Amino acid sequence: MGAVNCRRCGEILNANANFCWACGAPQHATSSPETVAVPVVHAPDTLHPEAWRGPGGEHGDELVIAAGPEAGARIELKGDVTAVGRHESSEILLDDVSVSRHHAVFTRTASGRITLRDLNSLNGTYVNGRRVEETTLHSADEVQIGKFKLVFWEANS
Repeated sequence: MGAVNCRRCGEILNANANFCWACGAPQHATSSPETVAVPVVHAPDTLHPEAWRGPGGEHGDELVIAAGPEAGARIELKGDVTAVGRHESSEILLDDVSVSRHHAVFTRTASGRITLRDLNSLNGTYVNGRRVEETTLHSADEVQIGKFKLVFWEANS
């Protein structure tokens, strides 16, 4: 048995390892990696500063990526339904093995509020540190999907 380095983080692994024990990255090239169960990791108190600026200019309801790859990016919730996941058809594509292919969906209600519903994802969907099946979002709510932490902002906040 030999040792190899993780393709993502460089950790030393058994040559037969399918996934890195340190970062969860798949070690064998596949066309579509399976979702990997990961422990919930609470993001540090120092999140990306852009997350706390709230909506700006002519933005509608939006999410700001506060922790994880692409921290600081803003995502406007434009449609009535916005799918989140690792699948290429997702409106919000979070490309990481900690995210299920079809992980969650944001829905605009008749009253204009935004709800978030988990789609039976492996690692769950969290709002303000609490695992949820479905909930109505409010400005400054912290949404965690896999290792991504996002902050929700309502247009009128």
